[in-house]
Amino acid sequence: MPRNARLDIPGCLYHVIARGNERRDIFADDEDRNNFMSRLGISLRQSGGKCLAWCLMPNHFHLVILRGLRPLSELMRRLLTGYAGSFNRRHLRCGHLFQNRYKSILCEQDNYLLELVAYVHLNPLRAGIVRKYEDLRRYKWCGHGEMLGTARTALLDRTYVLDYFGQGDSDAQVKYEEFLRARVDKHKTGEFSGGGLLRSNGGAASLLSMRQTGEKEMSDSRVLGSGDFVEALLAQIEKKPVPGESAEAVLSRICDETGVAAAEIKSRSRIRRIVEARARYCYLAEEVGVNGGLLADELGRNSGSISYLVGKGRELEENYRVIV
Repeated sequence: MPRNARLDIPGCLYHVIARGNERRDIFADDEDRNNFMSRLGISLRQSGGKCLAWCLMPNHFHLVILRGLRPLSELMRRLLTGYAGSFNRRHLRCGHLFQNRYKSILCEQDNYLLELVAYVHLNPLRAGIVRKYEDLRRYKWCGHGEMLGTARTALLDRTYVLDYFGQGDSDAQVKYEEFLRARVDKHKTGEFSGGGLLRSNGGAASLLSMRQTGEKEMSDSRVLGSGDFVEALLAQIEKKPVPGESAEAVLSRICDETGVAAAEIKSRSRIRRIVEARARYCYLAEEVGVNGGLLADELGRNSGSISYLVGKGRELEENYRVIV
């Protein structure tokens, strides 16, 4: 069966998981872990993404990522490919380090962000790597210590999360820790590793009520959230170019989505992000009826170049909306 396409949308929240091939360890020692964290930090800065929780386990890792302007797939490709090559060279091995594709679950932020943060940061305790909750703040390989100010990795956007708990670090940290303590024995392994309907904040009772009444709610295996959230999300993804939309409107939309200026799109620059924005512009402009000759004049290129850009843009646009 074909694999489900990933959903990759700017500004959305993702729970990302990757496991070692055949469930083997992906970190041999602290040098490997520091190498991975350094690469993650670079990839986050280049993509504009935010890390809101993280945890490194012996044979897998968890990340909670708020997606930036650049695709999540680009961030993960850069991170996993670079780390796997470095790991193989250092340990004189070859072959795949990671098992299949990484897993990314798009999550409804309002209902799941804090539960996800707790789930990920409590993972070492749940797995028995850390013996008791009090030791978790000193465990180097998850973001809990950084959230409490006892560690610094420059990976975590701790302010983004702590703002949910209150104003001022001290008060917010106290409430954050109270929140985590209350969830020490609440979450089950794998609970937030798949899509479906709400399963927290009274979700079980809601699901039971729905079964009893025969009520149905839209769901998607790639999304963790309510039916209304899934429905709105899929409607956004399936949104097509509007016939009759002007080239100026298309250009403005591409600039907003990519962060590339209109002047850069119309330039001769060969920088990758600019070329990709230019290609998407050509494809979408043609889709709404803009003549290829007009595009050639506007961009100072011949018809063959425009045809190439349209083809490239078609592929990029499909990947932008739904990343395979």
